[in-house]
Amino acid sequence: MESRFLSAFKVTIAIFSLVACSALVETCDAENWARFRGPNGAGISESTSVPLEWDNQSNLKWSADLPGKGSSSPVVFEDQIFLTAYTGYGLDRANPGSPANLKRHLLCFDRNTGAERWRATVDSDHDEDPYKGFICEHGYASSTPVTDGKQVFVLFGKTGLIAFDTDGNQQWKTNLGTRSDPHNWGGGASCMLHGDKVIVNAGNVGHAIVALNKADGTEVWKVTDEKFTSGWSTPSVVSIDGHEELVCSTPGNIIALDPEDGKELWRADSPITGTVCGSLTELDGVVFAMGGREGRAVAIRCGGSGDVTNTHTVWAGKLRSGIGTPVVANGRLYWTSRGIAYCADCQSGKYTFKERMQESKGRSPAGDYASALKVNDNVLLTTRGGATYVLKAAEDYTLVATNTIEDDSLFNATPAISDGKIFIRSESKLYCIAATR
Repeated sequence: MESRFLSAFKVTIAIFSLVACSALVETCDAENWARFRGPNGAGISESTSVPLEWDNQSNLKWSADLPGKGSSSPVVFEDQIFLTAYTGYGLDRANPGSPANLKRHLLCFDRNTGAERWRATVDSDHDEDPYKGFICEHGYASSTPVTDGKQVFVLFGKTGLIAFDTDGNQQWKTNLGTRSDPHNWGGGASCMLHGDKVIVNAGNVGHAIVALNKADGTEVWKVTDEKFTSGWSTPSVVSIDGHEELVCSTPGNIIALDPEDGKELWRADSPITGTVCGSLTELDGVVFAMGGREGRAVAIRCGGSGDVTNTHTVWAGKLRSGIGTPVVANGRLYWTSRGIAYCADCQSGKYTFKERMQESKGRSPAGDYASALKVNDNVLLTTRGGATYVLKAAEDYTLVATNTIEDDSLFNATPAISDGKIFIRSESKLYCIAATR
C-alpha cells in the first residue's frame, strides 16, 4: 500500500505535468506575426478564435496612442508588438515644416495591455522626398519592421536599414542609398528574414535588392538594376523542386534570385511596367502579381532558368488593383481597391466577382493601402476609412460582417493577427481586437 506521502507526491507530479503540458500547448498555439503579412508574407492566419465582428464598443480590448503618423504594419512576437511612426515633418499639408526635423520612431507595446514598453528615435541622415503629391498619402514610416524575437530590423528610407535589440538598443545601421524614384513617392518596401540574412528591396533608394548579415549589417550580396526604381514590392521566398527562390515583382519583370548568394535564377516579363506596389502572393509554385496604372496582372510558375516568359507564364490579363497585395484562399485571389472588393480565379485569372462596398472616408487616387488577409474560411479587407469587411472565401460575394472603428485619422496599414487577436493600426492609434466574454 502506498504511503500518504507517496500518493501526494504522485498527485503533485501529475498536476505539474498537466500545467507544463498546458503551457507547452499554449506556447505551440501562439502565432507570431513577425513580418509584413505574417509568415512568409502569405497573409494567412491559423488562429481559430479571431473575432469576426467589432467596433469601438465591442471586442475592442485596448487602444494605444501613437506619437506620430505612419503606414507601416504592426508585427508581433510573443508578448511584444513593434511598429514605426514619424514626427517633426510632413504632418500637415498646409505647413509641412522642415525636412531636417524629421524623426522616425520604432515603438514596442505590450500585446496584453497596450502599454508602451519603449521607444527608439532615429534622426534623418538625409532629406527625404518632399511632402507633396502622393507621398502625403502615406508619409515617412511606411516600411514594416521584421523580427526574429532577438532583433528588430526596419528600413527608414534614405537613413538606412537599422537593427535594434528587443529592448530598443540600436545595434547597427547600414545606408542602402539616397536616391529617389522618378515620382518622389518615398519608401514602402518592407524587410524580410532568411536564415542569417535580412533582405530588402531597396529599389528606390539604391536601385538594388540587398541581403545583409543580420548580426552586423555587412553586405552578403547585392543585385543592382536601374529598372528596380519605382518598386515598393516586398520579396517572398518560394520553395519549389527541392530548392528555394527569392521572388520579387519589379517594374516590367518578375525575377527570382538564389536567397543565399543573390544569383539570378530566372526572370519573366511582367505587364506591370510603371510602378509596382503590391507584393507577390503564391499558390502551388505559381506567383501572382497585379497593379500598375492600367490594372494589369500576371501569373508565373516558378522554377526554370533564364528567360521563362514563354514557358512559365500561366496567364496575363487585366485585373484592377491598387497598392494592396491580394490573398489566396480556396484557389482564388481576393483584394480591395478604391472601396471595391474583388475576387479572381487563380487558374484562369478571370474575375468571379467585383462588388462595391460601403463608402468610407479617406478615399484617394491611390485607393486602399491595406492588403487582404485570410482567417480560417474568411477574408478580411480593410479600407482607409477604418472599415474592415469580412467576406466568406467563396466564389460569390458573401458579406459576413462590416466592422468600423471610429477614428479621425486614416488606416493605411495591413492588420496583424496573432493568437486570436487582431492588431489594427491607424495614423494615430494602435488597436487590439479580441473576443470578450
